[in-house]
Amino acid sequence: MDSTIIVTIAAACGSLVGAAATVVTTWITQRAQTVHAQREAKLRVRETLYGEFITEASRVTIDAVGHSLETLDTFVKLYGILGRIRLVAADPVLAAAEACCSQLVQLYGEPNMTVEQIRVALERDRFDPMRDFSVACRKELLEIAGGG
Repeated sequence: MDSTIIVTIAAACGSLVGAAATVVTTWITQRAQTVHAQREAKLRVRETLYGEFITEASRVTIDAVGHSLETLDTFVKLYGILGRIRLVAADPVLAAAEACCSQLVQLYGEPNMTVEQIRVALERDRFDPMRDFSVACRKELLEIAGGG
């Protein structure tokens, strides 16, 4: 074989290998960026959804300590958010959200609390229906952020 042909073939193979490496590297980089963007979007959606639940559950909690349940409309928004949580949340988060809703329904069945009773309950750390939900959400969000 002529040395010119060998050099030409070697140069062509080198160029092909270099181009292939560039294409593969670009593909890997784009894939990693896409996965990262999807993870960030998932995280934002869940943070917003869980925040809505906490806000609504807080409102219902405050209403429950001072009022009796007059209509079931009080729970419409909360249970709507719970339904959306069922679509995306991990089992521990869903279980904690359902437990929170159950606690709120029970809270309406109890006698109205005085300010002093609320203060004592807060001091004894017995007055936070959203605690387990918040903890479960935090764990799930940290898993998502960490790449889980």
